[in-house]
Formats: sequence, structure tokens, C-alpha cells
Amino acid sequence: MIALVNPVSTGADLATAFREEGAPCVHVYTDDLRHDYEADTTAATRLLMDDAERTAQELARLGVHTVIGASEFGVAPADQLAGLLGTDHNDLALSPARRDKHRMVEALRAAGLPHARTETVTSAEQLSKVLDGWGDSYPLIVKPVNSAGSDGCTVCPDRETAEAAYAAITGSRNLMGEINHEVLVQQFLQGTQYIVNTVSLKGRHLLTELYAERIDYTDNAPMLRHIISRPESAGREGELVEYVLACLDALGVREGAAHTEVMLTAEGPRLVEVNSRVMGPCLAPDPYHAAFGYSHQHLTVERFLRPGEFERRYALPYGPARTVAKVFLRPHREGVLEAVDGLRALRRMPGFHSIARIPQVGETLRDRYLTTGACGIAFLVHEDAALLESVLESLHEIEDAGDFFRVGEDGA
Repeated sequence: MIALVNPVSTGADLATAFREEGAPCVHVYTDDLRHDYEADTTAATRLLMDDAERTAQELARLGVHTVIGASEFGVAPADQLAGLLGTDHNDLALSPARRDKHRMVEALRAAGLPHARTETVTSAEQLSKVLDGWGDSYPLIVKPVNSAGSDGCTVCPDRETAEAAYAAITGSRNLMGEINHEVLVQQFLQGTQYIVNTVSLKGRHLLTELYAERIDYTDNAPMLRHIISRPESAGREGELVEYVLACLDALGVREGAAHTEVMLTAEGPRLVEVNSRVMGPCLAPDPYHAAFGYSHQHLTVERFLRPGEFERRYALPYGPARTVAKVFLRPHREGVLEAVDGLRALRRMPGFHSIARIPQVGETLRDRYLTTGACGIAFLVHEDAALLESVLESLHEIEDAGDFFRVGEDGA
């Protein structure tokens, strides 16, 4: 019996993967996700976690032997429940460092790993002292200590922008539903950003996917345009993977899925963040299976249901048969959606595989910067990586020209 804690967002895809294998799962929701608990019609057993010790006792009574944080919302409570049950879990002493980005950097420092210069501030006065101390170290990043989807992340070319970004973030509620009491000030990393997905078994990490990201910067906000899989982990990209595995060790990641973002700079790899759960925000499995022969969530299921079969993968070299790209579709401005003209062109492009979460005509499009996939996600799969790169450029040109989404002038 397996407990999935807060199976929302891509946690729902993880729950589906377990159901496909007939695995009995208990869905545990924290009280702040009561609405999702009440709306869940897929689980045979649901629990509302209003008290951790009582919930752990009930899980023990049900025969639960594995606790998995099924989403970013579930990482910390899953650690807590696994510790109370005594099941296999990530290092509990480092649990705060797997959620708090400043503590994450401190854990890397303690392990002797390279990291971005980072400070946290809780007042405008503290921010002023940090900026004084950093001198002309612009641009820099100001963002919440704990959030997701590039929420509140601002690239600051000068002091005025940094102060405005701090004022906008502090005291506001982030995408995790928490109030931003602390704000992170971090060195801006120049280079190519990568995603490294892994699944771990008793502290041994398996590289499952390696992606390069295209990130544009608009109005001082990072905008993720697409990710594209890399065919092998060699050279500098191989060094980047080894660095990530060392970061996982430093952060006490021992069991299950992790989704890591890392920047490959001229000085070497530097961690952006480790997320101790499957990749988000959309894990429609078929395009990943078409390229890799598996998806992140299905390998996670294999690790927990068939660990012997999973363990044999360590002897296999990394190397997807095809290249997969995931495109975060963007409207050129906010407004009411009148038509999705670009779909006709997209569906004729070489390598087009599928599309998910496309908004409906009549909806108001607002999410231009956040990496939540609210305006649709396109998947492309092809044997020719260079051809796929060319197709992506053409697709982004259509988006940037305002020809993908037809947006009404009277949008609010």
C-alpha cells in the first residue's frame, strides 16, 4: 500500500500511473488542499491530514509501507509522514533545505559544491544593506524563497528594479499558497539552463532525462519557451549531470523522483533548484514514451513497485531514441481568446505529436510569464534533433508575431 501526498498538478499523472499498474494508493491531502480532497473521485481511500501523528497512525493501520510526495505541495508533509511511519525516506534533517532555496544553497556550501551567491532579506532595510554589499553585481535575481513556476522571479538590472521587485513580492501570497515573509536575492547566472530528471533508489540516482531550456526575458521576467531533450550526457553536459547528482546527495535525496534545474555557466554548472518530485507542470506520458520509452512518473512507479527491475537500469547507458520538445505556448498579450489560429500550422509541422491544456475560446488569457502551462503545451517528437530545433524557431516566430492566439482588444 502506497500513500501519495497531495496528488495535484503532475501528482495526478503520478497517481494515474500507479492506477494503471493496479497499485492500491491512499491519497493524503493537507488541510489547505481540502477542496482537492473533496473533489478527488479516483482514490479508493482518501485521508485529510489535519494532524500528522493521527494520519500516520491511520496509514499504519491501512498497511502503508511507502509515502511519496506527489507534488511540490506534498514534499514536506510526505517527509513528515515517512519519518513518523519509519518507511524509506529522504534525509529528514535536510527536509527544510529541499524546500527553502536559501537553505538549499547553504547545504551546497556545506558540501563544498559551487553555488550562486545568495542572500535572504525580510525588510527593505536588509535589502538595502545587501545591495550596498554587492556593489555593482547587476543584474541580479529577486524572487520568493519558496514558490514555483517562476512566480515572482524578477531579473533586476539596477537597484531601483530590485527595490520594486522586493516591494511587490514581500507580504504577497505565492503559488504555493504561502505568504512571502522572506525574499531571495541571488546572483544572476549567465549561460544555458538545463533540466535534469532523476529517480533514486536507496541513495543511488538514475538519470532519466536531460533537457536544455530556452528562456527569454520580457519585462524583467524569465519566460520559459521550450525544453528539448539532449541525446547523451557527455562533455560539459556530462559534468553538469555529475554536479546535479552531487547536489542530490548534499540535499539528502535518497528515494523517488527529483526534478532539478541547473545553469551551465562559463565557470561550470550552478544549481538553480532541486524539486523532490516528478517534473511539472504537465506530464502527458505518451510523447515521453515515444522518445525515451518511459516517462518520469512511470519510472517512479517502477522504482517503488518493481525495484529489482528498476535497479537493472543503472547498467544501461543514457540515450533516448528520439528527441522530444515541450513548448509552453504564449499569447503575445493578455485578453479574451477569440481563436487559436496557430493550431493549423502547428499540427502540420514536422514532429508534431500532441497538445495539452489548450485554452478554450472565450477564456481570458493572463498567464504570459508563469511556467504553469495555462495557455497550452505542445509536444513534438522526431529522430532529427536539428530539424526539431528549426521547427521550434518557426513556432516561436508565429507566437511572437501574435498569429498563434487571436486575442480580443476588449480583454480585461
